[in-house]
Amino acid sequence: MNYDSLKIAKGAVVCAEADLRGDVTVGSNTIIHPKVRIFAYGGPIVIGDGCLIEEQTVIINRGDLSDEDVTKFLKETETRPPQTRSGKNAPLRALQSQCAYVCGKITGETQTIGSYNFFEVGSHVQAMRIGSNNVFESKCKLGRKLTVGDGCVVSVFCSLEKEDHLDDTTVVYGPNNQRRKQQDKPMAQTQQLEFLAKVLPNFHNLKKSNVSPSPEPKG
Repeated sequence: MNYDSLKIAKGAVVCAEADLRGDVTVGSNTIIHPKVRIFAYGGPIVIGDGCLIEEQTVIINRGDLSDEDVTKFLKETETRPPQTRSGKNAPLRALQSQCAYVCGKITGETQTIGSYNFFEVGSHVQAMRIGSNNVFESKCKLGRKLTVGDGCVVSVFCSLEKEDHLDDTTVVYGPNNQRRKQQDKPMAQTQQLEFLAKVLPNFHNLKKSNVSPSPEPKG
């Protein structure tokens, strides 16, 4: 398995200041802001189409790293961003050299994130299965053993770190992670995606797309 592969679909906007490492796939029309960190340490990460990922969001496939090692790993990568290095395996070497004390097993399990998800500023995501049309509000935290259906909302500062599943259209809110159901799924951020796709390239350098979007299935 290749852990040195960044695949960006045509139409995605990925700011150069975002830190993406390992086998990461970014879908068409997805927007990734500066200061986002996406680390495929324990296995690949696949992000669907039309997602909006705001500043300081962390998405990590942690493998079997302990909570303590994840904290050390993120602190290290925050204070020492990867240096530009030549060579086929440079991104992987940078990841390993900056975190040599982290000895987690690479499980190879893929972290899958669906389409039209909205990750607000500072959200922290380790969940391995996330559906589509979800909203993750600022500073919320999704643990590795959580799975998320479609059309869910996790509110500001909510932390879901135990083994659990959010059924479709679940809203998590409040200091005790109360839950309720909503009738409709959150609306896709279509207008905001279109606006950012026009504006961000005027103010930021971008990582180049290198994958054509998948053809739409014929009826």
